[in-house]
Amino acid sequence: MKKLSIVTYSIIIFLVSFLYFSWATGNTSLWDIDEPIYAQSLKEMIAHHDLVVPTFNGHILPDKPILNYWLMWCGTKVFGWNSLGLRVGSAFVGALLILLLWIYVSRLYNPTIALLAASITATLLHSTVIFRSATPDPLLILTVSAALIFFITGYVERDKNHYRFLLFSYAAMALATLDKGPIGFLLPGLIIVLFLLIQRNLQFLWNEGRLYIGIPLFLIIVLPWYVAVGIETHWAWDQVFLLQQNIGRFDSSMQGHRGPWFYYVLSIFLGMLPWSIFLPQTLVLAIRKRYFLDGEFHVQNLFLVIWAAVWSVFFSLSATKLPNYVWEVYPPLAILLAVYFVQLLREHETRPPVLYWLSGLVLFTIGVTLSILGGWVLPRVQPELPNLAFIGLPYAIAAAMATIFLWKRRLRAALSSLGAGAIILSALLVFQYTPEFNHLKPSRAMGERIREIQQGLPYRLASWQWFQPNFLFYAGEGAMRIHRLPNLDKVPLLARHMPLYLVCPYSRVRDVLAAVKPPYCTTLLLVRYEIYDREKISLLRIEKGC
Repeated sequence: MKKLSIVTYSIIIFLVSFLYFSWATGNTSLWDIDEPIYAQSLKEMIAHHDLVVPTFNGHILPDKPILNYWLMWCGTKVFGWNSLGLRVGSAFVGALLILLLWIYVSRLYNPTIALLAASITATLLHSTVIFRSATPDPLLILTVSAALIFFITGYVERDKNHYRFLLFSYAAMALATLDKGPIGFLLPGLIIVLFLLIQRNLQFLWNEGRLYIGIPLFLIIVLPWYVAVGIETHWAWDQVFLLQQNIGRFDSSMQGHRGPWFYYVLSIFLGMLPWSIFLPQTLVLAIRKRYFLDGEFHVQNLFLVIWAAVWSVFFSLSATKLPNYVWEVYPPLAILLAVYFVQLLREHETRPPVLYWLSGLVLFTIGVTLSILGGWVLPRVQPELPNLAFIGLPYAIAAAMATIFLWKRRLRAALSSLGAGAIILSALLVFQYTPEFNHLKPSRAMGERIREIQQGLPYRLASWQWFQPNFLFYAGEGAMRIHRLPNLDKVPLLARHMPLYLVCPYSRVRDVLAAVKPPYCTTLLLVRYEIYDREKISLLRIEKGC
């Protein structure tokens, strides 16, 4: 492929990917617990004119390092303090990942495999979620993938300039460490060492790996912030982060995030839909053709398998389990799927094997099941939820069409059907369904009501028997804190000099009215059903002398 064509294709692929990940990203308010925690932390950092120490509700927040905060800050500078501004950085990172796969898989394999791998990664079900969230995960996915892809590129090419890819790998691991901590270099390093041991070439690290440059480069990138946050917090941030957020998460489950040993087998299959239906065939063919041990691209294929296996096994052993933890196995599996598809195109099979029919049936069943759950089961269990009857149709229709095309030996048409189904499902989720959940997340409406009443005048926030981080983000101004009350005794003191806005379950409003005595009075401003705790939440205004 000509150099000009590569540049043109790269620009188009990046722009299309960015538009795909960013379309309607601002349609919904901040989603779960994590997004508003990071957003509020950034808001407090800016209010304190301190982009070094993350805080939440006035206390240091040792959950994650600094890099994602800086990314979100850049987004808010362009698009403002809203969902789009906070999330657009993740969409940008997702587009960079797709571009990275296109450019370097083209070098490691060929442009056809690269385009397939990039397309598969972009249209994964989990991609629709992860690259639209204001969390550190997208940056870790990009930096870890870059570190490992740069390494194998430098290892395979072995020309006089191959060391530059190794230096890129060290730099990417440093950025991953600034985003999520030691996992950013420990696991990629383990993957690289195991690969070299299997290749019986561990000496590559010191003979050609430029460790004497790479380690100082890594430290130059990583140490300034870790030292700065340590000095500002008297090393409290570093200690809690390393002991609790890293060792603690591996040793014991945190926040109820636990699961059985096969948790990530199921998680990877669901997250990689619709393409995961071909993973069994890919592994069977790879073993039968000895792709991992010999043949074309065997070094690259072996590295990808080690990458996926080490990452998934490591987190399977961890006590804390979340689907996001193993997203880093998707790029190597997507590349292996692309290699499998290209092999099928070369072989021109006379008839599809039995596994094709089984794969199509599995995806069709998943699609029908999703529609039944979303259209009939969930509305009966939770009447407040929107009707999601059409959510599984894109997969069901795509599975039926793909199976027909496969029977006719039209693999390209089958893959196009699955890709179209994935894109349609993404559009359905982003434009139709997720905005319908906004009214089930009352925090933004509460914040708007408070600002409408206060008109810039001072006020206080408090919560009793209910709290979600997104309430503090939407209702608070700057570094304002919220008082999480164990009881109602302090309400008169908090409302003495300025209005107090109190959130609590609607079922406890009578207790508040009974506890607040004259000269204080209470006004019920808003009552909304809240999706996380599955109960009605009320916003009250308490003031003196009304």
